[in-house]
Amino acid sequence: MQAKDIMQHCETPLHNGVPAASAVQLLRELQINAVPVINDDNELIGAVTLESLILNQQFNEDAPIDNFLVRAKLIKDSIPVEKLYQNTNYDVFVVYKRKIRGVITKTQVKQYMCDYLAAQNKTLLNTLDSSHYAIVSIDANENVTFLNKAAEKILRTKRSTSIGRHCSRIMNTKGLLYVLKTGKPQLNYEYTTKYFDSEKTFIAHRTPIIENQKIIGAVSVFQSIDELDSISHKLKAFQQLNKELEALIEASYDGILIANSAGIILRANRAYWRLIGGNNDTLVKVPDSARLNGLQKELIASVIAHKGIVNSTINTGHNQLLLTGSPVLDNEGNLIRIVINIRDLTELNSLRLQLAKSQELTRRYHTQVTDLEKKLLKTKGLVIQSLPMRRLLDLALRVAQVDSTVLILGESGVGKGVLAQLIHENSKRSQYPFIKVNCGAIPESLLESELFGYEPGAFTGASKKGHIGMFEMANNGTILLDEIGDLPLSLQVKLLRVIQDKEIIRIGGNKPRQINVRILAATNKNLREMVEKGTFREDLFFRLNVIPLTIPPLRERKDEIVSLTETFVQKFCKAYGFKKELSQEVIDYFLDYDWPGNVRELENMVERILVTAPGKKVTLDDLNLQFQRDSNINHPIIVKNLIPLKKAIAELERQLINKAIKECGSTHKAAKALDVNQSTIVRKIQKYGST
Repeated sequence: MQAKDIMQHCETPLHNGVPAASAVQLLRELQINAVPVINDDNELIGAVTLESLILNQQFNEDAPIDNFLVRAKLIKDSIPVEKLYQNTNYDVFVVYKRKIRGVITKTQVKQYMCDYLAAQNKTLLNTLDSSHYAIVSIDANENVTFLNKAAEKILRTKRSTSIGRHCSRIMNTKGLLYVLKTGKPQLNYEYTTKYFDSEKTFIAHRTPIIENQKIIGAVSVFQSIDELDSISHKLKAFQQLNKELEALIEASYDGILIANSAGIILRANRAYWRLIGGNNDTLVKVPDSARLNGLQKELIASVIAHKGIVNSTINTGHNQLLLTGSPVLDNEGNLIRIVINIRDLTELNSLRLQLAKSQELTRRYHTQVTDLEKKLLKTKGLVIQSLPMRRLLDLALRVAQVDSTVLILGESGVGKGVLAQLIHENSKRSQYPFIKVNCGAIPESLLESELFGYEPGAFTGASKKGHIGMFEMANNGTILLDEIGDLPLSLQVKLLRVIQDKEIIRIGGNKPRQINVRILAATNKNLREMVEKGTFREDLFFRLNVIPLTIPPLRERKDEIVSLTETFVQKFCKAYGFKKELSQEVIDYFLDYDWPGNVRELENMVERILVTAPGKKVTLDDLNLQFQRDSNINHPIIVKNLIPLKKAIAELERQLINKAIKECGSTHKAAKALDVNQSTIVRKIQKYGST
């Protein structure tokens, strides 16, 4: 894999001295992790990343990017990624071919290496599973740690249920436990044992698993052979076993070299030559002096002399290698092979440090996000419990960082104005004005002058000094056009021009005035239907509907009702000097109620019952009194007998819905007659079993 294969495209470097805000904007627009920085002579002086900018305690979007540079190096687009991984002195690599083509961060290189190692492990597992020889390994506690598909078939067991169990539960373990206990391998070992309904003959290759001069397990590679053809089967088995062992050795990411008792190399895998920097020649018997350096020859000599495991390290200048020499003994204890395992400690230590850094970075990100959310919710008095509202809040905070037009949708009382205020206060315009305009509350004859202002003497009764409009008042800040669906068609054209041209013309004037305003719009109406009916301009709708945010009604997020109620109780008790609380029956009723007025209705109801309730605890009687006062006097409800209020309400709902369905003929018409949503009617029918 070459650098050009994993780079992020970035052909426009930044010049030193530009503000940090420009770098953040470019990184987000290109959706890349780093951008190169050059000086006036077009020489690379470093790079900036989102981490070096945002995580810097001295971050200021007006500060020059020179304050946030990280180390960067110019590289050719054909350089192998593995070489970049070995270069630990740079945080960013700038890919170059006649000109700057892209960037590669250290994190990308690390991810590639992790994926590469994972692929190697997967290859090794697939290699083991592809073998028709059974392979079983155990740990020092004699528990099964692995078995391949061939072993599953022979032993009539499953890997998922066998791993972790004692090896005696699945196989004859006499020979394997001997190898585990003594460390002496059993090569080409033939034995006969009874498996299930018959006796079978097997040939096995059992060896200990050694790490840091300690036996940590054992492995058995075995295959059943026919008794009459055991000799021919042995030969074929040995040949196949040899091929598979070579494949296993070659698939290892660690370097492996095998020598005989005289120190002559028998085979070595590609990883070995990669780590020691030699050539991967044909694997034939060659005197060790032709390939081994002094330390490696000493290691082999030490293993031969002691017939035990010997460890040593090599520092190549680029990395640190751990060499482990292990003897292979026959049944009589004679040395027949020497295995040298080479492991790159630099890579392991680096990956360990990288993992620790990544975990720390993740922890810091999580802490920062959590602290920000807690601070935000505390400041605004928001109550966010449901997953849809958390997602909406996260999206709103991300949208706040850009200047895109936002259309906030939702029923009356859901908190559209609160969300707009939240977006403004978390934007780069937060230090400038936030102007709210209720398009439905201002008479049409006055709305234009309120929005755009007028020149002195523009009309009869106009101020001699003129009047500044709300768009000009919101300059450099944010303007919220609430109830945008009530905006007259005549003004929709002028608003469209403001959005497109970023300028306004006062009434009675002819000179355009440039404005820099972010526009937020909110409505509880269906603008798409209004467009179809011709009461709202389609081009204006598309200009406003850049980023739509829909706030769900309170009845669809009832898990927030309890927290909202507690918040309002605390608010009004503090404001009025009360010490009151709501009974559980009142809370239950709140949870069962549909709240057509949403959060605003809930807040008003809490304030009303707290103020009017005589006792310290608000009961269902206090709540019932309020609903009676709000009910239509033309439709009185007569109560003849006392029954639990909750049961009475349920029975009343059931009877009303049944009557509405019979008289109206459909759930849609019934919902309109009862002044609720159709979804409420359907849900109540399912709840009460109404027809």
